[in-house]
Amino acid sequence: MSSSRAPRWLPPFIVGLCAATGAEVAVGLLLYGGPGLVRSLTAVLAVEAAALGVGLWTSPGTRPDIVEAVRRRWLFCLAAFLVATLFSAFWSVVEALGGTALGQGLGLAFLAALPLYAVGGVLGAMGGVADSDPGGRARMVGGPAALGAALGFAVTGTALPQVFTPASLLLVCLMMLSLGGMLYGSILEAQVRVHVRARRGSGLGEVRVEDRHLLSMDRAARALLEGEHVRRWTILGEPSVEPWDVSAFNAIMGPGDASASVLLVGGGASALPRSALRERPSLRVEVLERSHPVVELGREHLETGLQDGADGRMALRVGNLEDVVLSPFGPYGLVMLDTAALEPQGGMPSLSSRVRAAVVDCVSAEGFLILGPSDPPAGTWAFPEGWSQGRYTRRVPPGIEGLGLRVPAEEVLWVGSPSTVALPGVIGTFTRVPGAVR
Repeated sequence: MSSSRAPRWLPPFIVGLCAATGAEVAVGLLLYGGPGLVRSLTAVLAVEAAALGVGLWTSPGTRPDIVEAVRRRWLFCLAAFLVATLFSAFWSVVEALGGTALGQGLGLAFLAALPLYAVGGVLGAMGGVADSDPGGRARMVGGPAALGAALGFAVTGTALPQVFTPASLLLVCLMMLSLGGMLYGSILEAQVRVHVRARRGSGLGEVRVEDRHLLSMDRAARALLEGEHVRRWTILGEPSVEPWDVSAFNAIMGPGDASASVLLVGGGASALPRSALRERPSLRVEVLERSHPVVELGREHLETGLQDGADGRMALRVGNLEDVVLSPFGPYGLVMLDTAALEPQGGMPSLSSRVRAAVVDCVSAEGFLILGPSDPPAGTWAFPEGWSQGRYTRRVPPGIEGLGLRVPAEEVLWVGSPSTVALPGVIGTFTRVPGAVR
């Protein structure tokens, strides 16, 4: 398909124009092609409207293979107009065809019903594509199609008495539909397709899991969103970059299976507990999360393995962070605060001073506190005086760019420790930024 940009309103405009042209050609031939079974304008228009309605009704809705469904519908539309063109040409050559009941019945089917049914299927499928477009870039379907139909009626009414045969108008429609298909193909390639795999209601916005595909760059990713805020993402179809918390954990904890404990604040979508507990039999992980739907969808679609309650090595507590963080716990060798979990409720400023103090207090004397994967707003966080501290960054991989997700261009870790040991230059795949944390 062509990758050139085309006006998004043009393909449905062309389809509407061709629909009106085909409908008016059918009316002209059926009503004035000679005496026969179908002589009523009402009957012809009723069949055309019903065929269009059935095509719209049976068109595919939003689904993972919607683009392939559109292609199939468009090819069927081309085939329907080809049949109408051939039948119209045959009708013009064999004039006696219009004078028989069989001829008029076939004309009603091939000239009126089939093309309008095919057009309805194309327009309905284009609407399904529009529903899967997060940016609304393909939503212009109904309006352009109606305007195209108006132009088609006007042009056909003017040209039909002048042309040598009505089949020539249908042939023009066939060529225009071929052009419209190529233009629409370029639009589809540049459009992000979104398939919502699951959704749950939540007090701070709907929680859902989306698969997003960008055909033009062959990119795909799965994301867990709370409202419009991304809680976690992973690249599909290729090895995904190691999640920020897994990368930081492996670097901080080092190799081996030393007995340790980890606290994840806002870790309901984290990949860390599953991977860390599998590799370190002596490890204990505690997860604090405020949203049950995040935990459920993360477990079902991102394989987090988190379960409510405790099994001795992993504990999950869900509730208001003011309550679960302030309850007795600790100390921990590693504490991670997921800043993405705070975004739906207002970000870092939403944490009270008591919660911030509690998070700091639960870090062991030789432990680490890590904030990630985004920068807290200026002035909203500071490590206690005397702590070792550093800021680390890494670029988000190209595979996630262009998918319409609100993911920053780079992930950021703020790392602090009560110990005076100098922090390393790299933590996993993150590189330290020179200078103190602001």
